[in-house]
Amino acid sequence: MSRSQTYILAHTARCKLQLAADRPDRNLRFILGHAFTLDNLRLRIAEIETDSSAYLSDSSDDEDRPTCTAHVGERRVSFRSGRPRPTNVGVGRPKSPPPDELAQLSSSESEDEDDDIEEDDEFEEELSLTRFESATAKAPRMVADEEDDEDDGDPGPKSPEMVPSEGDLKLICGQEGDQELEEAYRNVSGCPCHGKHGPGVEKVWEIPGKKGGNGRRMVVVQIAA
Repeated sequence: MSRSQTYILAHTARCKLQLAADRPDRNLRFILGHAFTLDNLRLRIAEIETDSSAYLSDSSDDEDRPTCTAHVGERRVSFRSGRPRPTNVGVGRPKSPPPDELAQLSSSESEDEDDDIEEDDEFEEELSLTRFESATAKAPRMVADEEDDEDDGDPGPKSPEMVPSEGDLKLICGQEGDQELEEAYRNVSGCPCHGKHGPGVEKVWEIPGKKGGNGRRMVVVQIAA
């Protein structure tokens, strides 16, 4: 996993942790999961920074080492002497291992490489993140009442009672907008995790007594022209 991918995953985990912590119905399981993932990514970033700094220090040491630029004169070898000279060819040279040992060494090295690759894959699987669509970025769904469905015995279409009437909408829009919901929407729409900016919103009104699935709040939004 490259450095840029690690930073992107860490930013996504941080945003998801912030969104999970800001929800009124906080789920500790989600918060702890995002927190553990963010900690692992921070450790990975620290390892990458340490490796890069060590590589830069080694390269700078190699540049500082002196190089020999002196000119070496030519050496002459004379073969006029008739006396035999002792030869040291083969003395002190290490013997090459037999073919069986070479095969064992190569197989052990390949096994070590396979183990390293498996460990890297397991580490990447632990740090992998699954991107889910944000609950605040999509429109709330109109959920029918489960008790009404059980009484009727027919799944049928969703109950229209969840949709407020025109008179209710006029009364709701005639009041002051919910500043808390407006600020929450602006924070989410401007986050780069969603890939694009959401539309500009002037006012947000919460529909009283209307709750969606998983405790979601149903609102009416006025889009800026």
